[in-house]
Amino acid sequence: MVEKIHLKNNEIIFLKGSSGTVGVAKFGKTGHIFIGTPDKEEIVMFLEPDDIIAVSSLKSEPQSEDGIRSLIFLLREMGAPLVVLPSDHPTSQRLSMVASCGEKVRLDCQITPGTHPEQDILCACDDLSGVEIKGVNGGLEVTGPLKEFKVEKFYSRKFSRGYHHD
Repeated sequence: MVEKIHLKNNEIIFLKGSSGTVGVAKFGKTGHIFIGTPDKEEIVMFLEPDDIIAVSSLKSEPQSEDGIRSLIFLLREMGAPLVVLPSDHPTSQRLSMVASCGEKVRLDCQITPGTHPEQDILCACDDLSGVEIKGVNGGLEVTGPLKEFKVEKFYSRKFSRGYHHD
């Protein structure tokens, strides 16, 4: 089943799982994100306004949504790069959040967090595994077992003129 969800450039959607949360926002502009790979290469990922940034919190904690908002802000507004770790890197077990960007992202609980340079897959909790999120004009198309979600304003100077974050 495909569910179309309306999402503006100044909004973020949180997909809730029992053991984690995924936040998704539109990239909202034409631009790029740099990706550092384990091969000591740097990939430039060119993005369009309807492309998405998805951030997965691998823990279910009250501050998870704040962390997701922060990482999306760093990637979208500050130009922070994504870093991909080697598959056997011990730090991958300590990551509390991982991110992916592009036209679509598939959530998967069977991958090692932070180790996939392909930007169409993202580690997520068990009950969000199998969900696919695609950025489309005016929102998102979400395919898979989606149970609970909420959409809220996302603070950004560029997209939220006049909106004041509490």
